[in-house]
This record gives sequence, structure tokens and C-alpha cells, in this order.
Amino acid sequence: MKVIIPAAGEGTRLRPHTITKPKPILPIAGSTIIDFIMTEISSIQDLEEVIFIVGYLKDKMIEYLTDKYKNIKLRFVEQKEYKGLAHAISLTKEYIKYDDKIFIILGDTIFKLNLSNIVSKNENSLGVCEVDNPSRFGIAILNEQGIITKLVEKPQEPIGNLALTGMYNIVNTKELFEAIDYIIKNDIKTKNEYQLTDALEYMIKNSIIFKTFKLDGWYDCGEKATMIETNKSIIKHDILSKGIKDTAIIPPVFIDKDVKIENSVIGPYVHIGKNSKIENSIIKNCIIFEEVNISNAFMDNSIISEKVTYKGKTTSMDIGASITIEQN
Repeated sequence: MKVIIPAAGEGTRLRPHTITKPKPILPIAGSTIIDFIMTEISSIQDLEEVIFIVGYLKDKMIEYLTDKYKNIKLRFVEQKEYKGLAHAISLTKEYIKYDDKIFIILGDTIFKLNLSNIVSKNENSLGVCEVDNPSRFGIAILNEQGIITKLVEKPQEPIGNLALTGMYNIVNTKELFEAIDYIIKNDIKTKNEYQLTDALEYMIKNSIIFKTFKLDGWYDCGEKATMIETNKSIIKHDILSKGIKDTAIIPPVFIDKDVKIENSVIGPYVHIGKNSKIENSIIKNCIIFEEVNISNAFMDNSIISEKVTYKGKTTSMDIGASITIEQN
């Protein structure tokens, strides 16, 4: 089993935070997005290799992953031009044998799932989740036997609510790469990109059977509001710092090592990165990166990047890295 993780994008909807960090290594709920993914992947018993497709801020991605996952074979493939997900997967072709099983998962998808059970089955299957707003997603249409008959990318008219979650278990590997080659050679694009759903749709039309598996939990990290909601959904109470004084803690919160907090109210649903300092403040529903200094502030539903100094009052903010703000 080989796992492919496309992670080359710029994460523009999460700027300014992705100006200094690639989206997969943004902190959330006491960890990072990619660490949640890697924890699930490590449960695969016959895992041979994890192939990352990198691009934007690739050196930071490579450094982070190679430092942290020394016991897993990692490979990095660069996507220099962003031509869509199918194009990204095509770049891994030389490292995949046609008899390999592969599992593809997007690098910003936090999920809960018995992954070992899914990959142990000798069948093509796509991860799905029921959604209320199908026009935002690729949608799978099933027949009465639970076999996918059609895939539609972001339908404008309601045709179903089983959204594709960016997880693809593939046993017909040869046919997948043939389908990708076909849509690229014939310049078949959706929204001006070579979409993986178009390649899968080509396989389905050529009688390759795909089933679905439902996720136990699926958490979006694509933009500020959904990232804060995901933090609320998955955060577990964990305080690693001993530098907390005269402060009320409302669980659940994650407070990393070497954080100093004084005369404040923290929580609920707050992540605070290491070496940060907070004084005389009320903070809830926030993700605060490392080495942040905050004083005399009220913060709610905010994401604060690393090395920010903030003095003043606010309610909800997005502050990029290495910025100093003082309000009187």
C-alpha cells in the first residue's frame, strides 16, 4: 500500500496565515493538520511509502515531515505548475507499480475513520459524507447496489448529498493512471483544471466499479471560519505549560510548553502555541500560533500567526506572522 498526499497548493483562503506556513502544517487542536492525517495513516499495517506532492513553501513541508516521521518512508514530488488534482497525481506515476494499491488523501483533510479496514478491502472506494450544501463539493450518485454510477463536480442543481471527501482507495491503479493520461492528452478540464473526478468518471464509464465508505468524522480546514469550527470539534484538553498564574481555564484548551499566562481567562476551544505570553486578556475560540505576545485583549473566533505582538482590544481578528499591533 502506498499513500499519496497532494499538498502543493498555496492555501489562499487561509491568508495571511499561509504566507509563512504551508496549509498542512498550520497548528490546530494541539497538533497540525498533517499530523492528524499521519496519525491515521500510520495505522495501515502494510504501508510501504507515503508520497507527498509538494509545491508552495515545499522546503518547510519537507523539513517538517522528515524531522518528525523518521520511521516512515517518505517521498516528495514537486508540482511546479498547478493544473489540478489529476495532474498532481500524474506526477507520481513513475513511483507507482500497476499492482500497487494506493490511497489518496488531500493534505488538508482531517477525518475519523477505521482506515485499516477500508484499505484491507480489495475494492475501489471513495470516502463520502452527507452534506447540506452539495454545490460546494464533488457529489457521488449511487445505484441501489451502492455502486457509484456518476460523479458530478460541484453541481448547481441538487442531484444528491453524498459529498466526496478527498479520500480515494484505488485497487485498479493501472486504469487510474490510464484515465488520467486520457483526460490530460485530450485536454478534458473542469473549471480550467484536470480534475481527478473526471478521471474517475472516465473509469466508471469504462465499467470500473467504485463503491463508497462513510467517514465517522470529516473536518474542513479550508478557510478561517471552518478551521475555527474544526478546532472546536476535535480539540482535547491538554495543558503542557507550568507558567500559568492567576488565570481561569475553561476546558477544553491546548496550551503548549513554555507558555506564560497571567491574570487572564482562557477558553473554551483555545489552542496556544509554545513560547507564547498572554496577560490581562480574555481569549476563547481561538488558534494562536507559537511565540505570540498578547496583552489587554478580548479575542474570540480569531487566528493569530507566529511571532505576533498584540496590545489592545478586539473581538475577532486574522493576524499574519511577525506583526506588532498596539491599540490605545
